[in-house]
Order: sequence, then structure tokens, then C-alpha cells
Amino acid sequence: MSTILQGKDLVVPDGSGETILLINPPIYDAQYWSRWSQPAGLLRISTFLKQLGYKTTLIDCMEADAAGRVKKSLRKVGGSWYIQRDDIRRTQWHFGISWDEFRQRLAGLDAKPTQVWITSIMTYWWESTRDAVAEVKKAFPNATVFVGGIYPTLAPEHAAAHLGADFVVAGEIPQASEQWTDLDLYETPPSYAILATTRGCPWDCVYCAARTLNGGSAKVRGRSTEDVIKEIEDKVARFGTSRFGFYEDNALVLRGHLQEILQVLLDRKLKLDLYAPEGFETRFLTEELLKVMKKAGFKRIHLPFETLKMDTNIGWNRRHASTASFDRALDAAKAAGFKTHTQDLNAFVLFGLPDESLDDIMDSVLYVHNTVGSVVPMLFTPVPGTHIYKQHAPYLHEEMNWDLQNLNGKLLPFLEYNRNQRPELRASDYLELEKLMSVLNDGKFMSQALNLCSESRVTSTFRAVMLDKRLHVRAS
Repeated sequence: MSTILQGKDLVVPDGSGETILLINPPIYDAQYWSRWSQPAGLLRISTFLKQLGYKTTLIDCMEADAAGRVKKSLRKVGGSWYIQRDDIRRTQWHFGISWDEFRQRLAGLDAKPTQVWITSIMTYWWESTRDAVAEVKKAFPNATVFVGGIYPTLAPEHAAAHLGADFVVAGEIPQASEQWTDLDLYETPPSYAILATTRGCPWDCVYCAARTLNGGSAKVRGRSTEDVIKEIEDKVARFGTSRFGFYEDNALVLRGHLQEILQVLLDRKLKLDLYAPEGFETRFLTEELLKVMKKAGFKRIHLPFETLKMDTNIGWNRRHASTASFDRALDAAKAAGFKTHTQDLNAFVLFGLPDESLDDIMDSVLYVHNTVGSVVPMLFTPVPGTHIYKQHAPYLHEEMNWDLQNLNGKLLPFLEYNRNQRPELRASDYLELEKLMSVLNDGKFMSQALNLCSESRVTSTFRAVMLDKRLHVRAS
């Protein structure tokens, strides 16, 4: 059983030249999106540790190649290469370097570490973190092993009981939170860097873990503009970095903060490609801000749409979100020069939740396709620490007898729950929804801007066929 430490209470003494090994472990999953997946938290910790006199070295098992791909190999689960979910099978993969290569890298280190710090992100990836800890313990039995990150913060007792680490660190380490990411750890500098200009979100949506990850606080804090600019300029000068991804809980809550940073970048004539893969709250996207974003280097904007129904948003504790605010943000983006029905503008649609209506999901998908063009499907994962997880924990863990690895959204954890009210529901219905979004996102089809929300005979027939044939009635 590991000892649980709160990150805010962690005391790190001066290093005196000690070596600390940092590890971003492989993951086990059916799919993996390798873009913008840099272990930014671990890289900030490295900067903090170096300031204390430690030497740090990194094994990033998920480092992508020049084409942005990570290694992968088939993985058996219970003697099978697949996980069967109703009428579909999900191939299981080991993403990242193999365990054999991992052992070789451990053995090839120039100096034996006295401490090993391992990051762990998704709660449903915990098994590979456990396996990484086991390998480290074999290679360096005298080293102290710490595991931190999102998973230990959201499920510290589970991590303490299952990982085999010496210490599980829950919550942020304040001294490291606002440090620059340490790209010196990479032999070949990455093609991009991740930035966080703020931390925290005032909202407490039922499915979001931001409040828990920030110690239960609704407070939002921001880095100084000067510090953010210095980090960007340093990475441009030393590593040739020109692509930056903003990963924030809610980047626009601090009014004017991001716009001020972008304006300084423009004033200094820095030519950058900027991204925010997790999107922006639509209420705060004005035409003025979006024009600055476009000039500063944002080529794509992601918008959270999620659902057409306001009562659903209210049930999700998202009273601040509405179709009206989405439409206003979309109009502002178009006025700023971002084009609909291209990759300029993209909108997330969330599905796979308990008690959802597939009719409502279809309506949302068609609305987004008609107004925006690019539909980004987001399968729902019940995340420990969120309201929706707490509400359904008895069902997930007692009735279904599932552990965290079974709660991966790709495995449709609420399929059986939703089938209690809709017996005809099948796992393949969700795959058909994903396929539909993929078809609608095809460049030629998206650019045609076919109005699938109209009441013409063709589009009405299309909707009826999709809903009745694939999502409701099964002749079998």
C-alpha cells in the first residue's frame, strides 16, 4: 500500500546533484490520439527539480515520431486480442515503446536514479502505470518511486492500493505548476510545446473533473503575460518551436488575459501556429478576440456544442452554455475570417452518457454539420471525482462489478444502463453514430454544406432512415 501525499504538502529537499528519472509510461487502449499529448506536467516538474539542484532524465514512452505517430503493438486481455462489447469488438493495443525496449532504456541510463517520478493521466490507463512501476522496482530496487498526475489525484486510494509505488501524489505541486516545460530532456526537441496561461474554472459541470483537479476550488488564476511571452520566446530561440498548444481548464474566464498575450506576440512579430485542442467557452468568444487570435496564429477553432437541449445543459449544471451563445460565437468567428464547412471551425458533440436520447444526439450532429461543418465526436467517460460518477458509482462498481479500466468511453460503460429503458439499443448504434460523423466530416461532403436540418423530402428521408433503421428498430 502506497503512502498518499498531497501535492501542496510535498516537501522536496535540495538535490545536491542527485539523479531523478522521469517516466511517461505506455498506455493500454483501443485508440490513442497522439497529437498534443506531451507530458507537460512532468516537464514542468523537471524544471522545478533542476532549480533545486537535481539532475533529471526522461523516458517518454509515448514520444511521437516525425509523422506524429507513436509505436503500438497488439495486447492480449484475458487471453484475447479483443474486448467484446455486445455486438462489437474492440482491438486492444499497447501504445508506446514495448516493455522490452523500456527495460533496455532503464538498463542504459548513465546514472542510477535515487528517485523515479512517474506520471499517470487517464484513470482507465492505470494498469500500464502499475506495470511501469513494477519494471522500475525490478531495475532500481533502492529508488523511491513517486506517481502523480490526473489519475492519482482523482482516485488516490485506488492508486495507493494498486500501483505498488512508494508514494502517490494527489493534487498539483504548486511550486511546479507555473514552471516552463523542460524540452531539454528530449534528444530531438519536439515539434511543438504545450502552454498553460491559466489554471482553474468557475463552473462545476457534472461530468467534468476540473474542480476536483484544482483542489475543490472555483478560483481561476493566471500566469503573468510577461512570463508566458518569455517562455514562448525562449522555446522559439533555443528549440525552433513554432507550434504551441494551449491546454487550460477555461482559457477565457480571465477576461482579456489571453487577448493581451496574443497582442504582445503580434507586436513582437512572432510567426506562430497556435492551437487550443480542448476548445473555448463560447460566451467569451467575441469578434474582436477572434480577429486577434487569427492574426496571432490560430488556424482552427474548437467549440463545445454538446447538445441542442437547454434542459439537458441545465441537468449537466451548464446553465452558462446554450445554443444561442454557440451561434453568437460562430457568427463572431465567421466575421473574424474563420470559414465554416472547412477545418477552420470544429464543434464537439458529447455522447454515450446515461439516460441520453439517441434522437437528441442525432439532432445535435446534424445541427453542427449544418452550421459548422466539422463534427468532433466525444464518447463520454465517467471520471472519478465528478458528480455524474458519484451518482452512478453503485451501478458501475457494484452492479456491473467494473474497475476503472472498464470505464473507458470507447467501451461504452453505460450501454447496459441505457438498455434498461431502450432494449433495442446496441453497441453498434454508437459506432454508426461515429461513422456518420466521419462521413459528414469528409472534405467533399462537408464543403457542400448540405442542409440536413431542412424539411426537404430528401433530408427528411435521410434523417428518418438513419434514426429508424440504425438507431431504433432492429428487425432481428
